[in-house]
Amino acid sequence: MAIQPIDLQTLYTQLDKVGKTQVQQQAAAEVDRDAKMAANRADAEKKTKTVQKTEAEEDGAAVVHEKKDFEEEQNSPQMKKQEKKEDSGEAPEEKKQEVIRDPDIGNRVDISG
Repeated sequence: MAIQPIDLQTLYTQLDKVGKTQVQQQAAAEVDRDAKMAANRADAEKKTKTVQKTEAEEDGAAVVHEKKDFEEEQNSPQMKKQEKKEDSGEAPEEKKQEVIRDPDIGNRVDISG
């Protein structure tokens, strides 16, 4: 499909309109980007000047658990069992952790990139 001379005449007369439209689109994109940057800058400045609520407080992670009194700890059943074992000469029970390892993981390094 060839371009006819009449098509070129039409295209040449419309080139200035196309150029103006593209310039307006680029300017609008730049103005939008500048507005977003200004909003981000204002938000960052606001965050630095104010006290922010942490996310951990919402999850309940910041809940303070009061520690038992020393006397209550000494009278606890676990402490009494431990004292009996110490008196009898036995070592206190140690919690054994079971560790499961996969022999295929961590043995090879991929250097091919």
